[in-house]
Amino acid sequence: MFYSLLRFQRFLESVYQAFISLMRVFLRFRFRSDLRRSKPDGEELFILANGPSFKADLLEYRDLLSTQSLLCVNQFVLSDAYEELKPARYIFLDIGFFVEKTIPRVAEVREKVIDAFIAKTTWPITIYAPAEGRNSKFCRRLTASGMPVSFAFINRTVVDGWKPVRHWLYRRQAGMPPPQNVLIGALMTGIGIGFKRIVILGADHTWHQGLEVGSDGVLNSAENHFYDKEPWKVAIHHPETMRRATVHDYFHNLFRTFRSYHLIRKFADSQGITIINASRVTFIDAFERRPMNSYPWER
Repeated sequence: MFYSLLRFQRFLESVYQAFISLMRVFLRFRFRSDLRRSKPDGEELFILANGPSFKADLLEYRDLLSTQSLLCVNQFVLSDAYEELKPARYIFLDIGFFVEKTIPRVAEVREKVIDAFIAKTTWPITIYAPAEGRNSKFCRRLTASGMPVSFAFINRTVVDGWKPVRHWLYRRQAGMPPPQNVLIGALMTGIGIGFKRIVILGADHTWHQGLEVGSDGVLNSAENHFYDKEPWKVAIHHPETMRRATVHDYFHNLFRTFRSYHLIRKFADSQGITIINASRVTFIDAFERRPMNSYPWER
């Protein structure tokens, strides 16, 4: 009896969340997605996350990756690998790249990213960005630079709740699972473009291992990417409110991140799309795991 009531309660909660999602989509209808204009150049997409484990993948599989359809994220352009691999697709999800009022650290990184794109990019590239950034200085500066760039804008409206409604909205690219991390947006973009198999590399997601509360009471995280010489500590702030994060906020966001991957797995399965997490080190448990040393894998 207890478990029946619990299941009924969860069903009602999912219906309520679906209703809220529909309201969000209605209120944010102007943030339309351009993904329908993007077409896959093959069946398989490699998403290159920036976790430290990707350094070994880059050394071992550089030649292989240079022949694949790639989607890179965030500060990948700051690495030497950007010019070596020449990705045709790139994605940002953090709204801090597209608004003027953001935390100083993001503003500083944004300038470095813009300068690197302009200096390095000599091949056609499509940058996927939140629809809110359609008229941003970020997009205008890259376009005005003369670099061969085109933009496609994605709808990052949070869609959750009852699966039939949730999947219906995902298919129409009206939103995505809570987009706590750029990989969530990258996966939904790969699905929306039409790739049949998506391979993830460098998605370590080990941030919690480097957390500490300093003597000043501020929560710090050890940032570590494949292109960093060594990890470095950074105080954690919310990029939109610019308030410092608390420990419970941070772990709640981690919960939302990892849960979003499970929502994506269910949606991908319903569309006949395979997602493989081939990261050497990872805390993501939602997707099938396969090692790169046995690539290409059997279907």
